[in-house]
Amino acid sequence: MGLEKLIAYHCGPALTGIKPSNLLAVRVTGEAAAAKAAIFNIQCNRRGIFFNTMNISNNTTLFFVYNKPLLEKTLKNPGTAFFLIKEGYKPLKSVESHVNRLCLRIIEANSGKSDFPHEIGIFLGYPLEDVKGFINNKGKNCKMCGYWKVYGDKEKAGDMFRRYTECRRICFLKASAGLPLSELCVCHNKTGEPVKK
Repeated sequence: MGLEKLIAYHCGPALTGIKPSNLLAVRVTGEAAAAKAAIFNIQCNRRGIFFNTMNISNNTTLFFVYNKPLLEKTLKNPGTAFFLIKEGYKPLKSVESHVNRLCLRIIEANSGKSDFPHEIGIFLGYPLEDVKGFINNKGKNCKMCGYWKVYGDKEKAGDMFRRYTECRRICFLKASAGLPLSELCVCHNKTGEPVKK
């Protein structure tokens, strides 16, 4: 499967604006991934979608795909902001500064220099209650497991799981039909609301 189709399928919810970001591991060298990410950024940044890459081995790279307006809205939530400060993040100056810190923490965890940054759940759009629940319970005792482990509202999480699954299916079909990633991206304004084309 081509990289564009993989991204469309695994990152469709971020591309279309129903979640702030997605993380995807791809078997490709860091250099090749960075080159692809640069092209995707040229195509998609004007729609608020950004691509970061993290080389975690000789032939595996993580793509962190984020919807900047939605992620900024998420990070500015007072409860979320306070939680991230407790996790070692500085008060939000820019989305990029927080994304860069998260990526650095992932790379350090991959090399064994630190623990995995479970605050990534915030960036991926998981409810704060579920992120805290996962950390406090060390990943055990969840009420339900799907795209993430649920410790709070099962019904709301179940609805989101279904939305993500349907979004991924539709994005994959569109990419398979030849639609470029840039055409899958839904523009959002600074408050995170969709902008009609």
